[in-house]
Amino acid sequence: MSRRDRVLRHTAYGIAGLGTAGCVATVPVHGWLAERIVVTPLYWSDLVLGTVWPLVGAVVARGRPRNPVCWLMLLPAMIGPYHLLAYYAGYSRLVAADPLPGWEVGAWVGCWGFVGYWFATPLVPLLFPYGRLETAPRRACAWAVVTVAGIGTLATMLRPSGTDPVPGVPNPLGIAGWEWLHVVMFTCAAATMLGGTLAAAVLLVLRTRAATGAERAQLQWLMLGGLLMVFSFFSLLLDDVEQPALVGDLVMLVGLLGPPASVAVAMLRHGLFDVELVLGRAIVFTLLSALVLGVYAGVVAGARLIAPGSLTGTCLIAFTALIAANGRGTVQAAVDRTLFGHRHDPYAVVAHVGRRVAPAGEPVEAMQHLVDALRSALRLPYTAFESPAVATASGSPVAGAGWRSFPCRALGRELGVLRVGRRSVNDPWTAKEQAAVEEVADRAGTLAYAAGLVEDIARSRSRILSVREEERRRLRADLHDGIGPSLAGTALQLDALARRIDDPHLAECVRTLRDRLRSTVTDLRTVVQGLRPAVLDQLGLPGALRELLAGYDTPACHSSIDGACHSLPAAVEVAAYAIAAEAVANAVRHSAAGRLELTARMEDTVLILSIRDNGRGIPPKHRAGVGLHSMRERAAEVGGRLEVTTAPGEGTLVRAGLPVGEQR
Repeated sequence: MSRRDRVLRHTAYGIAGLGTAGCVATVPVHGWLAERIVVTPLYWSDLVLGTVWPLVGAVVARGRPRNPVCWLMLLPAMIGPYHLLAYYAGYSRLVAADPLPGWEVGAWVGCWGFVGYWFATPLVPLLFPYGRLETAPRRACAWAVVTVAGIGTLATMLRPSGTDPVPGVPNPLGIAGWEWLHVVMFTCAAATMLGGTLAAAVLLVLRTRAATGAERAQLQWLMLGGLLMVFSFFSLLLDDVEQPALVGDLVMLVGLLGPPASVAVAMLRHGLFDVELVLGRAIVFTLLSALVLGVYAGVVAGARLIAPGSLTGTCLIAFTALIAANGRGTVQAAVDRTLFGHRHDPYAVVAHVGRRVAPAGEPVEAMQHLVDALRSALRLPYTAFESPAVATASGSPVAGAGWRSFPCRALGRELGVLRVGRRSVNDPWTAKEQAAVEEVADRAGTLAYAAGLVEDIARSRSRILSVREEERRRLRADLHDGIGPSLAGTALQLDALARRIDDPHLAECVRTLRDRLRSTVTDLRTVVQGLRPAVLDQLGLPGALRELLAGYDTPACHSSIDGACHSLPAAVEVAAYAIAAEAVANAVRHSAAGRLELTARMEDTVLILSIRDNGRGIPPKHRAGVGLHSMRERAAEVGGRLEVTTAPGEGTLVRAGLPVGEQR
């Protein structure tokens, strides 16, 4: 940041601090002076305008010190000093025995020091968020507001009247006989505060409709705050029923809170101006100011009633200041936790992540819980883990902000990288946050190692199963086509030999050998059938799946099988056939369906098998039986997944995805 920007930033901080301090000091000074001279009532809406608007403006100046929006929001900071200067002039003129130095300046400022919001309330919606007037209607409206407000300010400075806070103190620069300046002042005030604000709100609505993305969301929030302010102004004008002054003051207070609250939400939720940390401090300052002001007023009032002017009253006030000083840390911690999670407590981050990871059933699921929990614990926009074994992500990175990367290690090896998205381009990063994320990265490394082991085991299991099924297919072919026919032929030869032998005893022995050989052939056929479903070798997988649906009148069965399902690996064929057979049997027996559809197709190198019926579905509290477990195990054996989707009265869909690798 350039030197000029630093100067502007510190100037904005000084103005906001001076304005806030002035508003806080106005309350006791007004109460003290009201006991001695006539002063106008003190409106809480003015104090809110003089504190909240400048504080939010200072926060904007932290990120964009050259943005006109921040300086417009700083204009109401004059409210506090304006009251204090007018009270100073009133004390000098009406209470003090001798005039105090510079009271004329205070009296003059007390006549016009409130005009800052004539400029601020209509111009902020026109310039938000980037301080540019990009269309002719906005430029025309802005120039009209500045011109009318400037004329009104000049008329207010020269009008022949008393100061607003203390009517008994005259304007030292007031021009006698120019009472018509009052009309000019009120006309300009109405034109800017009502007409200008309404025009700015209409233009804001039109801008919001044309905007997209984050800018649209930012404008929508300001539109809500601007409309709230306009409605509060008009509700005071259009209300025909006489209402208490406090009610009108509260209505005005709510309306004036709308724009700064909307700007704060746009900064927090949509990353505007990169001011999250400073905004957190501003919130703490505002809360503590309100707390101290309220407690102070209560204690002072109580001290006056209990022991006016005594040591007890002084001790009560000192005790209030001590509570406020000690309470700052508690309030700051609560606000930081709301905005940034547990960024200042690494152990809380690790504990939060541990609680979220514990219920996971497998490493991949645990890793997803880990990145979700880390993002939640630190209020991050984006977290992700990347490794050859597992890749998960939570949220999305902020455009242009990027992320920080942390290596994840286990057993001395780097197994992946944990990426933590920045909240903004200038996102501050503390040592405690660094320590917390590094600790979580070590846990992620352990999970990645476990995920790699699980993947290796699954891959080895799939290879073993594939080799086993291929060997079974080869053995079945050899036994069925080679040894089986050979043994059957030998049995026929023995039968022929027995008929040719004249010796009855020898012929009986040969027939006994023949019968034993035929029994062996039968046993061999049983073994062959157990090695692999015969229908797969006879008809192939497509024919075997169609055969499953043959012979049923109810439900009406239909099939759609991709021609690419021929010549798949033996393990995939067996798993697909077994899953389809079990699913079709369950639908026929239990679903009371009128229609059943079986589809099989190839998607890249994955066989997608689905069986859908229109039956009664599976009851919600149904306990999965052997059939469902068997289908899931069949799919898992070849590295696939099985999904069962059902709802009462809407049928059931069994869908299996079975990877086949390179087809044979």
